[in-house]
Amino acid sequence: RNSLSSGGQRAQETRPAFLASMTEGWQTVTKNHGLFLLILVSTLLTCFMGSFQILAQPVILAFADSTTLGIGEAICASGMLVSSLWLGARGLKGGYIRTLSASLFAAGLCMTGFAWQENIVSVCLFGFLFFLALPFANNCLDCLVRRVIPGELQGRAWGMISFLSQMGYVAAYTLAGTCADGLAATLQISVGRGSALVILIAGILLSVTALCLLPLGPVRQLEKASA
Repeated sequence: RNSLSSGGQRAQETRPAFLASMTEGWQTVTKNHGLFLLILVSTLLTCFMGSFQILAQPVILAFADSTTLGIGEAICASGMLVSSLWLGARGLKGGYIRTLSASLFAAGLCMTGFAWQENIVSVCLFGFLFFLALPFANNCLDCLVRRVIPGELQGRAWGMISFLSQMGYVAAYTLAGTCADGLAATLQISVGRGSALVILIAGILLSVTALCLLPLGPVRQLEKASA
């Protein structure tokens, strides 16, 4: 009986503690206008990039076999390894907003190049460059966010940041396939080319969003605050 009573008490104590932690994380994120704006933008960006990651396979399989797909995926993903090794050795010394905007703009262009034509060399090249750009963007986001959040609030804040930013992937997983099928049916093209068209549109939107980061005053203040 005492065991059941203490167990119920611990559950009651855990719920308020969890809610308090979530509330504090939300307040930490939202009280800094620039930080919250950057997180909302990153949610939009993950939606565009998630669409690419979901639809890349149908694009390749529309004109190549599964063996070619596997080789192509390995080549594309190696771009992330190359840039991660470079960043691990050299790091970034500042200019985070410019680097973030440039890397995301380049990633958007690579998405459009990836979807432009059914050619495995072109697909592998632009896929490699797309993944090459991602660690630069992730590194900049990480540096900007970590330097403006007090150390004792990092865990709670990052829990909320991860939750908000991952909503972009949820939207991509929900909508990308439906959009590709809808475009294919409407334009009377193959599902592979419908998927390519979604990637192309998402790439253009990613590049435009990346350029819009530069003039945002609250976001630029983050870099000054973290200097």
